[in-house]
Amino acid sequence: MSSAMLLVVCGDAKRRATFVSTLTSAGWPVVLSAASMSEAVVLLRNVSNACVLVDAELEDMAGLKAAQILQNLCPHIKTIFTTPENTRELEAEVRTLGVFYYYINSADMAELVAAVSDAIGAPRADRAGHPAKVLIVDDDPDFHCFVRAVLGPLGYDMVSAYSEKEGLDLARREKPDAILLDIIMSSSTDGFEFCREVRRDPRIKHTPILGVSAIEERIGLSSSPDHDPDLFPVDGYLRKPVAPEQLFAELRRLIPEEG
Repeated sequence: MSSAMLLVVCGDAKRRATFVSTLTSAGWPVVLSAASMSEAVVLLRNVSNACVLVDAELEDMAGLKAAQILQNLCPHIKTIFTTPENTRELEAEVRTLGVFYYYINSADMAELVAAVSDAIGAPRADRAGHPAKVLIVDDDPDFHCFVRAVLGPLGYDMVSAYSEKEGLDLARREKPDAILLDIIMSSSTDGFEFCREVRRDPRIKHTPILGVSAIEERIGLSSSPDHDPDLFPVDGYLRKPVAPEQLFAELRRLIPEEG
């Protein structure tokens, strides 16, 4: 379900290969790797959603320093710190960095897979060979018709909901690859409440959400609502009216292609 980058940064070639093999075997189709922090920074340039495994031993610096750099440069990225041997001193230092997860290499690899799934969502191996599914949550029937006219010929599978409650029920049942979400439906806060509820639900919290609204014009907002991630934690935002090419481009960005 996730379109996030998955990157392994480890200076030891054997451990690096083990991490990559474990994660690809678990179903993530693309797992990037780097031996040094300098390589990792290049790969992470302009990336907005990623899970990075940072090992204690890199080719160009200590993993602790690398993890701290990542936290400062890319605070939105989930960092999993890995180490071949644990010590109380190392664990204490890592915890102060506020990393997403601390993993000891001698532990069960299933623990690592679970941590990555929690960070960016489980791989969607069950959707292989099937069209991407988009849930439309909007109380305007004309918008549903517009989206279906744009995405239908491109092979997307679409599900429609016309209220916050119906949208939440369908999101949990249908497990869409992405959600198109209006803000103003029966009230001016429906979209905000829907989005926060999705992010609290572990079954669907990693589903990409694309906000599509005319709320700025309707209630006079001075800035786009996605500027406040606590208010509206979406993965993208478009103002209505939306051009077909804009909609398609955003969905291409949010939903990874097969293979």
